[in-house]
Amino acid sequence: MKKMYALLLVLSLLIFSGNSYSQISVTNNAPYNTAQYLIQNVLLGSGVIASNFTYNGAPVAVGFFNGVNTNLNLDSGIIITSGLIDTAVGPNNESSAAQINNLNGDPDLDAIMSPTLSYDASILEFDFVPMADTVKFRYVFGSDEYMEWVSTTPGGINDGFGFFLSGPGINGPYSNQSENIAIIPNTALPVTMFNLNLNNNGQYYFDNGDGQGTGTAPDGPDVQYDGFTVPLVAKHWVQCGQTYHIKIAIGDGGDWWIDSGVFLEAGSFTSTGINITADVSYGGPNDSTLFEGCGQACLYFVRGNTQTQDTVTLNVSGNAQNGVDYTPSIPSQIIFPVGVDSVVICISAVSDNQTEGLDTVHLAAVSSGPCAQGITNVTFFIGDHIPMVLNVSNDTTVCPNQQVFLNANVSGGVQPYGFSWSTGSTAQGILVTPSATTTYSVAVTDSCGANIQSSVITVTVPPNIFVSVSDVTVCEGQPITIAGNINGGVPNYNCSWVTLTGPDSIPANNCTQQYTFTPTANGTFVFTATDQCNRTSSDTLDVLVDTHCQINIPNVFTPNGDGLNDLLVFKNLDHFPGSGLKIFNRWGGQVYESSNYQNDWSGAGVPDGTYFFVLHVSDGKEYKGFVEILSHK
Repeated sequence: MKKMYALLLVLSLLIFSGNSYSQISVTNNAPYNTAQYLIQNVLLGSGVIASNFTYNGAPVAVGFFNGVNTNLNLDSGIIITSGLIDTAVGPNNESSAAQINNLNGDPDLDAIMSPTLSYDASILEFDFVPMADTVKFRYVFGSDEYMEWVSTTPGGINDGFGFFLSGPGINGPYSNQSENIAIIPNTALPVTMFNLNLNNNGQYYFDNGDGQGTGTAPDGPDVQYDGFTVPLVAKHWVQCGQTYHIKIAIGDGGDWWIDSGVFLEAGSFTSTGINITADVSYGGPNDSTLFEGCGQACLYFVRGNTQTQDTVTLNVSGNAQNGVDYTPSIPSQIIFPVGVDSVVICISAVSDNQTEGLDTVHLAAVSSGPCAQGITNVTFFIGDHIPMVLNVSNDTTVCPNQQVFLNANVSGGVQPYGFSWSTGSTAQGILVTPSATTTYSVAVTDSCGANIQSSVITVTVPPNIFVSVSDVTVCEGQPITIAGNINGGVPNYNCSWVTLTGPDSIPANNCTQQYTFTPTANGTFVFTATDQCNRTSSDTLDVLVDTHCQINIPNVFTPNGDGLNDLLVFKNLDHFPGSGLKIFNRWGGQVYESSNYQNDWSGAGVPDGTYFFVLHVSDGKEYKGFVEILSHK
């Protein structure tokens, strides 16, 4: 008893919940337990007056459903079944949800299911007077017979239903000369389990699993039935102002067992006049605005009854001038000949090169005859054509094979836009990973077609990093200055010096720093630099310390131009940069001086003779002596 109470509590919460996000909910509690309330307050929409409501069937087989946010794709309405409305509630966790009502069938259902007989029939009927020339409503048929019993041989199980319409001008094969308007689109076949399923007319079928997790689709969370149709439309022409009768019937076929049900959408049983729609050629976000000098808007006038000739009066209003702001003019009247159900009028907006903002075109259609009160309307707009402006991403620099997003931002023109990148992409933006410097181009067209804008974006991939250092030979005890040279890559760099051989080390890690030190012995060092793309380059520096690097003092040179001993050369002085030299004549007069002597004095401007020199070597030593100039020797 406690388990039953808990189950009833859960069901009641589902039934009366304001929102259902995981399954449909159903109820036939008051007021949803009478045919009159269900039809007048749930099913009927505009343009219909109903009366004489009856229901024949089990009370548990009819009621109200809430299908908001479910895969049924109908928000709410009437559910009428061949068993129990509760068995329609998901999830689909049973293979044979059933209720046996032991009720009789219906001869019209027998005719649809032939040669199968119908059982457990549930029948909802009423009279109605349409206010226009067409009656229509939306519905979904579902069954827990799907798909196990679809392949049953004729004479087996074939649950079905029918919407049997009778009245003036209708001469169908069913009772009271009624016609079944529950027909598979673009066929003459009634909607039954055999005629519409996963294999037959499957475009109108939704596979909801088999309730055991072994079906051709996952078991659905919302509806118990193993399969059901997509929302379909039952529709038929009628004579405005006349009285018609409709019988909505469903039953088990071949047995009293597994349930089927039909869901009738709330407010969808309607009878309205001429239907008008406006279709602007470019669509997209501009589906209600026609731009000057660009494309066209087509007005579609559609009726349901094609048995008679109809005249429709068109009232055009709004601040756009008919025949001036758009051409051709919209006529004041259109005529539907017998057998014609639609008329199309297409117009184009005139380009006047003036900025005016949006103009409005409002169109109302009034049908002549007994239902002249049936008025349908449509409104669309005419706008100025604004030139298209294209702005693309800035040129950028990236590492090799680094992803970068390039975007084309467009304003003005007429949406939707068409994009064409040099990569072949037609998206507004592209993600690229260049391995080398690449220029990408994009061309954009708007829906007018003639307006084309293009631009290019260059993505630079810097060349690889390359470092170099120069080997050094130095006299023992002399300092040296070293620095690494970096080319290419992406700054800022990370650098390091590593000692491979020798006792000395180079602590410098600043990539631009020159480091001066006095090597104590031969050594080998590695300079390494890494750029911002994590690319690395290294080079080796060899330092050779010359332990026999002594200054050789000359005593004579012969600057006679023969290329031999023409200059005053102190051998090995090149190892001591920054050494100074002074030359004096025999009377103590200074004739030459250099603070950084480069072994390049030729004795120019002085006569032959003996001269006194003072050599200040950069290692701190000082050499003095005499040297003789013999230019004619």
